[in-house]
Amino acid sequence: MKPINKIILSISILLLAQPSFAAHHEAGEKHEKIVIGHEHSSTGAKLNIYGGDLATVDIWGAYITAHNTRDLDAIHKASADDFMGWAANGIIVNGPAAHAAFLKEWFAASSPKWKMKYAIANEVVDEDGGVQQWVTSAYTVTDTIDGKEVASEEIYDVRIENGKVKNIYVAARAVIPAE
Repeated sequence: MKPINKIILSISILLLAQPSFAAHHEAGEKHEKIVIGHEHSSTGAKLNIYGGDLATVDIWGAYITAHNTRDLDAIHKASADDFMGWAANGIIVNGPAAHAAFLKEWFAASSPKWKMKYAIANEVVDEDGGVQQWVTSAYTVTDTIDGKEVASEEIYDVRIENGKVKNIYVAARAVIPAE
């Protein structure tokens, strides 16, 4: 066999075998969580942020679908009793009933629509050892104002607790026509 053929054969065998080595774990072996960032608590403690439970992305996705279909009942049921939201314009919404009133007014005024760009599940272990589940996501939100569509890019940081939306923090910027 020619040396070049031996090299190609060796490389091929290594490439074919690589997935079995990479995927091998012993039974009962713990999988290490991967740190994807840090959060700084109100006391200044540096807390690790890990990849989170993808089920939270599904919960958040259904919540936004309910917004697009104007299903205030579904939104109310998916909100925690102690829900709080902080809008990009400075409005603070405290409680599911206040959220429904806020949305009802917004839906009537400009018929907003959300189009997802991405959603990332993440979790943080707080200083007391509790695990907080979060979804960080981005949407293009289009409002219709005086018959004209106005778009904004919005980032949502959403806390999911016990399968419900507990907190929403929103940051936004207007999309200019040149974009």
